[in-house]
Amino acid sequence: MYEDRSEPAVPAIPAPLFNTVPQQGKNWPYGIPPRRVAMDTAAGDALALPDYLVKHYWWAYLWRPAVWFFDHQPIINTIVFGQYRKLTENTVRLLHPSQAGSTLMIASAYGNVITKAAKALGDNPLTVIDIAPIQLERAQVKLEKLGLDGNVTLTRMNAESLAYPGDHFDTAFMFLLLHELPVPSRRKALIEALRVVRPGGSLVLAEYGGFTKSHPFHRVPLLRWIFGKAEPFLPSLWHTDLDALLTECGEVTGKRVVCEDKVWMLGGFYRVWRYRVEQV
Repeated sequence: MYEDRSEPAVPAIPAPLFNTVPQQGKNWPYGIPPRRVAMDTAAGDALALPDYLVKHYWWAYLWRPAVWFFDHQPIINTIVFGQYRKLTENTVRLLHPSQAGSTLMIASAYGNVITKAAKALGDNPLTVIDIAPIQLERAQVKLEKLGLDGNVTLTRMNAESLAYPGDHFDTAFMFLLLHELPVPSRRKALIEALRVVRPGGSLVLAEYGGFTKSHPFHRVPLLRWIFGKAEPFLPSLWHTDLDALLTECGEVTGKRVVCEDKVWMLGGFYRVWRYRVEQV
């Protein structure tokens, strides 16, 4: 089920609206045209595309030919150096899907992580939010193709301002999202994630690992430069203490997080961490 939030975000459960995705790029054959993107962002409403998305990532997440290209398993697996299967399997495993309850995926993602999560969750409802209509459109197609759309709700929403009341979900997870957010947006997204997860629930984060002096991808200046050009906000995440950031964000929401499990991949270059959310 696809939903599009056309009103400013308020703490209420969104109502479903259908047949809204194709309108975004109806006058341009390749999805959302750059000029239209800029106009939407300038509107300043709750669903305006964020400036960082328009400026740095339009070519990867808003331009229809690129969206089609990147959303193939071999391509996305190559981008993450052959670690996609491990990333998805560890993410789904750390969700503890049989006990996950109502689950929120904050931002859609390329590849089959959404369908794997939906299948593993079974009767536990899954909600996927994303600010880009074309990403929700792709997710809907993949879910319908495998007959997994019946228990999944797709909603257009900004991760920095979730239109759900507090303590609404049992579990929330982000899959390779934080490194694509500027520092202020990253903090807001984590605060919102913790706000909507019930005490006793869980937050699972699949991300790049922290910076080390030993990993070759970190040690070689040319490689650091390439990563920084492709992912302009990744260097700031490399040098962020994620546990400390989550503790700070939890204090804002009157909650605290306790890390329950940490999984590393590719020598620590990627990680999947599970946190338990508790009331202070």
